Amino acid sequence: MSGRTRTRLVRTIVAALTATAMLALAATAGAAPTTAYNNLNTVAKTVNGLPNEDTYSLDYEYFATGGQIELSINAIGGKAKTLTTQLDVFACEHGIYSSENCLTLKPKKKFAMAWTASIYAVGPGNTVGSLLSASTATFKLPYRPSTNISCPSTPEGKGFGANCDVGGQKQTIIFKHFAPVVKLPQNVIVLLTNSCGGCSGVPVNVGLQASYKEYAGGEFIEEPAANGGIPSVGADPDPEDIYTGGTLNEGGWAGFHPVYELTVTR
Repeated sequence: MSGRTRTRLVRTIVAALTATAMLALAATAGAAPTTAYNNLNTVAKTVNGLPNEDTYSLDYEYFATGGQIELSINAIGGKAKTLTTQLDVFACEHGIYSSENCLTLKPKKKFAMAWTASIYAVGPGNTVGSLLSASTATFKLPYRPSTNISCPSTPEGKGFGANCDVGGQKQTIIFKHFAPVVKLPQNVIVLLTNSCGGCSGVPVNVGLQASYKEYAGGEFIEEPAANGGIPSVGADPDPEDIYTGGTLNEGGWAGFHPVYELTVTR
């Protein structure tokens, strides 16, 4: 074999190996995350024929707040990629929502708040087990709209918008960086808390499935969870139970679960 032929052969082999490696990297980089669980479908899109802006929610007194979720079969053993959830923002640019003097002059103005999403193993008796993975991120949240003075008064003040939504405005946030990177079992517990872990601070709550519909007959009336409260992906092992204060809170929570969409990668 001549030197020229040998050189050409070596170049061909190197080129082939390089192309194979590049294809492998591209395949890895292009692997789409798998949706492991999603109950965002259970939040009504409209209430009274208008866009749903106000979920029911739990405040700082209930943090860390969350629920047990069951991952879809094809997602078992995946590693947490993103977690989408919803908050209920009560903060006004000026004033206090419940005092009926909420004034937000700049709808695009935002404030920053850090939140943590933690994924735990399920312990004995559905208690919170060992921490598997967590993500902390700072989100820029818009203020709640100004009080609509034409809305009826309620124990929590007057509402905002055409729907007279009382309380907070629904906001969607996404956690994107989880550590450590571990393989998740089929059932896990997801808990949410703000940066101060249970202080009043700026009033931002954890959003639930049910939404505010109206105030009538001295009662707050909810728009029930859509689709029977059943997740579109995955399942709820204990639909009657959630976690408040970081511990199991049993019974009476069907249709009032925190909402998530969890994606995983291999």
